[in-house]
Amino acid sequence: MTRPDPEVLRQWRKQRMRGLLEGRPRVGPQTVHFDLANACNTRCTTCWDHSPHLREDRVPSAAWKRQTLPLDRFRAVFDELVAMGGLEAIILSGMGEPLLNPEVYAMVAHAHAHGVGVTIITNLLRLDPERVFATDGQLDLLTSICGVSEPVWQAFHAHPQPDGWATLRRQLEGLRARGFRPKHVQVINGQNFHELVEMVRFAEAFPVKRINFKLASLANGTEAVALTPAQKDLLLADLVPRAAALAEALGIETDLPAFALQIDPRSHRTAPIEDVGCFMGFLYARVTVQGEVLFCCNTRVKVGQLPEEGAPDLAKLWRGPSWQALRDMVRRGRFFPGCEQCGKFKQNVKWSDRLKERLGEQAWAELIGREAP
Repeated sequence: MTRPDPEVLRQWRKQRMRGLLEGRPRVGPQTVHFDLANACNTRCTTCWDHSPHLREDRVPSAAWKRQTLPLDRFRAVFDELVAMGGLEAIILSGMGEPLLNPEVYAMVAHAHAHGVGVTIITNLLRLDPERVFATDGQLDLLTSICGVSEPVWQAFHAHPQPDGWATLRRQLEGLRARGFRPKHVQVINGQNFHELVEMVRFAEAFPVKRINFKLASLANGTEAVALTPAQKDLLLADLVPRAAALAEALGIETDLPAFALQIDPRSHRTAPIEDVGCFMGFLYARVTVQGEVLFCCNTRVKVGQLPEEGAPDLAKLWRGPSWQALRDMVRRGRFFPGCEQCGKFKQNVKWSDRLKERLGEQAWAELIGREAP
């Protein structure tokens, strides 16, 4: 496997920081998210594309669900990103389950051959361990758990087959036997919040690299499974502190402090983004199955469209006026519809804290478009 030279990585990171401070990127994105498949083998109740609670006008068509990202399109975009400089990792995910794309393992191998790390966001049910571990390279499995008992898991995932929970446990047992530690994702809603502490114990039984807790972002009918104000109060006052204490005692890494920031008992907001700022325009990009290029994980913030044939020309978009206008907008503290439920909130918190420490309160506040404290 070709690995980036440590000095090259250091220079990329130095240039990335300089570009962020100057307001214009000097290298390509650090992480790019590829959607591989629109179909899914579960119907998670919080999902904006597959939930059984979706309003009728929000249910996607069968033709849309059949779409996948072709391997040749992936390779063309990926190779251009490598040529731009700055790419350290890719995320393979989707509006559905990425492992339903049969070419996912070839994509992992292609990334590893170029020294680029891979994260697959998956419900794990269709994982072929022999194929996913066939190449040597950095690999994370960000596994959707969202409940640690069969009734709760089944309710959250609305899985159409009765063996889903057993399949998940078999897959986790197989990873444990290999000595591989995935990351658990626990999306919290009204169906599973009461298992918060047990989610930490589950991570002890099936060792993890980290537990990522996320307050469910709800819209389009999925509000049916929202937490009540009383349930949010219980999380803040009791369940989060107990889960954090247990995780510390067991030596399990979590993001519970940042998760607590997402909980607003008064609304469905999950991200006080105006208090943190947005840095994704310098770090991240997303490419959908349809070839849409997104500014961030917010599907409403589209930068452009890749051509169906020929070179993808993502570099032209990255450096172009449309992308820059979006960067300038959030730099002034003006955000998009949907930013109140930012899917990259915790990454923004990390960068915000880093910049505040480096720049001081005054300069940091100016950078994110707000008045200094």
